[in-house]
Amino acid sequence: MYDIIIFGTGSTSNFITGLLNDNVEILAYVDNDSNKWGEYYYNKEIINPKYINEMKYDFIVIASQFNEEICNQLLDMGINKKKVFQFFKFVDLYWNMFKWQMNSYIKCEKKIEMLATGISYTNLGLKEELLNKKCFKFSIGSQDLYYDYTIVKNIIENYKEKKQNLKYTIIGLTYYSFQYDMSLSAMKNKVILYYEILKDVHNFKDAKKIYLEYEINENIASKIFKKDKDGWYNFNWNTKVLKVIENKRYAGKIQAERDCNKNYPKTVEENKEIFKNYLKLLRDNNIKPIVVVFPASKYYTNYFSKRMEDEFHSIINEFKKEYDFQYIDYFRSDLFKDDDFTDVSHLNTKGAEKFTQILNEEIQW
Repeated sequence: MYDIIIFGTGSTSNFITGLLNDNVEILAYVDNDSNKWGEYYYNKEIINPKYINEMKYDFIVIASQFNEEICNQLLDMGINKKKVFQFFKFVDLYWNMFKWQMNSYIKCEKKIEMLATGISYTNLGLKEELLNKKCFKFSIGSQDLYYDYTIVKNIIENYKEKKQNLKYTIIGLTYYSFQYDMSLSAMKNKVILYYEILKDVHNFKDAKKIYLEYEINENIASKIFKKDKDGWYNFNWNTKVLKVIENKRYAGKIQAERDCNKNYPKTVEENKEIFKNYLKLLRDNNIKPIVVVFPASKYYTNYFSKRMEDEFHSIINEFKKEYDFQYIDYFRSDLFKDDDFTDVSHLNTKGAEKFTQILNEEIQW
């Protein structure tokens, strides 16, 4: 029997709790939110992190999107890193979504006329199979403009036959795209997804560390998680609908403030150069760029930084003077209701189908 502590009490924690095998005992849940201390979650008390060192446990499971911050917090408390399971870092390497996408694209015998790149808004908000042209989507949560460009550049340079069919590329952006560098962010571990094929970690300098962490995570996962009959972990996540989220305004405010807590002039300048190179690459290969900003809920847009929004529009207008691209912006669209979103800023399947049909009408084919 393995005694574990789970750090986090949100949707990730709920998901992980359902993955645990019968050889695991949860001692407690931990959360940095003091409002939750003393409450109960799955009949276990939610405790202050400072009490962790008073407990006897085998492993601590980080069940939060703020993996990096929590991991550093635990290490600062003197906790042995070999006892810390980093769920998202494990999942990212356990099943490499980009490698799967690339292999699928290479093997695809259909004539692909369109590519789509972008962060999670593109990944969740575009149903590429519904577009008027045959489209292949290269989009993963946390993906930034640098990898958008590098992926398409790799295809154009290395797959000449497929390049000849390409006529359009959707560049999915968000208002904070120019302020965001994945390789310098809390999500920097995801550069490893691209490294195997692109051999590029951008501004991340410690790739070997990620592989060492994976060995620790794999060792712990093998002890605490259930496997299916084929020996695989079941990491299929059922998406929720925004309607079921309590206190939507608070959730939207917190997420918007988190996403807008960026002020990186050097990153902006680098991303402007990347965007220029991306547009030039497409122009030189007679591929039409379609820049798309996906819808978000009013609970998110109402709290989004005007400074960042204005900066984004200024950059887009600057590039419009030199490059020919179509710009489609539905960020504040009132066509989408609560049941079109999976959370405050991402479309669900229903919303993605609706928006893809809108794109079919909006895109100048």
